[in-house]
Amino acid sequence: MNLLLSDLIDSFESDSKNQKDKYDQFLSYVYITFDKKIRHSSSKKVKDKYKEIQKSILQYIIANKKEIIKNIK
Repeated sequence: MNLLLSDLIDSFESDSKNQKDKYDQFLSYVYITFDKKIRHSSSKKVKDKYKEIQKSILQYIIANKKEIIKNIK
């Protein structure tokens, strides 16, 4: 698991006890976090970089669902 994903997991806080709900909230959290970075960037190059990171990290989270569920609090 890369450092960026670890930082996202550490900064995520859920109000749910259900693991499925936490996972769904985490997916939303990651999407929204990168969406904010994309919207607040003025350079097209930076926006494209964040879009690519967002896409790849969401794919990783979906592909490694069980591992992510274990790591989120």
